Amino acid sequence: MSDFVRLVGLLRVFVSTNRYLCLMKRYYPFTGLIISLFVALLSYVLRTAREDMTSSAYSAIGSFTNTFLSWLVVQWVIQREHPRHYAWKGLLAVTGCMCISLLLFYATRDVAEIRERAEAAQRGMRAVHFLLLLRGMVIGGFLFFIAYLLRMTVLNQRSRLENERLKKENLQARLNLMQEQLSPHFLFNSLGTLRTMVTDPAPRAFIQRLADVYRYLLNSRQADMVELRQELDFVQAYLHILQERFEGALLVTLDIADHCLSMKLPPMTLQLLVENAIKHNVVDTVSPLGLSISTIGADTVTVRNSLRLKRSADTKSGTGLHNIRERYRLLTGRTIEVLQTPEEFVVSIFLVKS
Repeated sequence: MSDFVRLVGLLRVFVSTNRYLCLMKRYYPFTGLIISLFVALLSYVLRTAREDMTSSAYSAIGSFTNTFLSWLVVQWVIQREHPRHYAWKGLLAVTGCMCISLLLFYATRDVAEIRERAEAAQRGMRAVHFLLLLRGMVIGGFLFFIAYLLRMTVLNQRSRLENERLKKENLQARLNLMQEQLSPHFLFNSLGTLRTMVTDPAPRAFIQRLADVYRYLLNSRQADMVELRQELDFVQAYLHILQERFEGALLVTLDIADHCLSMKLPPMTLQLLVENAIKHNVVDTVSPLGLSISTIGADTVTVRNSLRLKRSADTKSGTGLHNIRERYRLLTGRTIEVLQTPEEFVVSIFLVKS
């Protein structure tokens, strides 16, 4: 039993250490160690000319500790989301380094070497405090400058990688468009011909709606954003096809404010949400599936459906929502809001002004 307890204890230590190392990796500890070692060696060399080796070694150790702790504080500040402006980040980081300089002095003031130096100060503790704050200010400013350059380098590298990924995806999308261009045009033209051959109103209306769907797909393929008015026309044509398929098993309501019709969103966003509702829920005439598309506030459109999930394995793939999130993140820098309750599933989409 004791061996098992020891094993559990070792595992806890390993997990804690692993988390600590992952956290430290974000703060570039190796870079901080190199800078701290350089400052410590510089302090040692400058003091060996007028002090003995022991005093110089104490100074080097103190400089190394102070610089490394200050580096961690600077990294912590510069990687925080708030404050956003780097001027405020720099002020906060330098202030933290000044506090570290004072706290480190008081934590080690009982060391004989440090106590003797403090007592030998000609102007007393005020001079000591002033020198400590000045040292913290100089070290903090120097470290923040290095950390800022490192931060900008990392962000620029991430931006270049993101741009390369977007270029690659764009080229792949264009290739797919060229490969698939023939088939939709052929089908769309065939639907127009078929509509002229049918005389019954119901089949003619169905064919017209199907042609409207394909016309929108063809026209919006290369568009990043479309007006909500166009997207709604497309969704209504798509819903007409679904209602013919499910008859009375699909109940749809639309409540769209007029001021939102000219606002924009990525094409086929609403259609994907409607398709997800049909794909993941049971649709039957005994208990019809409720689906509503409405606007809320000045710039939000909401798609909600009643929740009766299927028991199939593919209902939790989340591919459609993931694609919508990625498109919104890349095009607008924002995301969508998803809310699931025992009774309904709600997705809120933010509209963009023209």
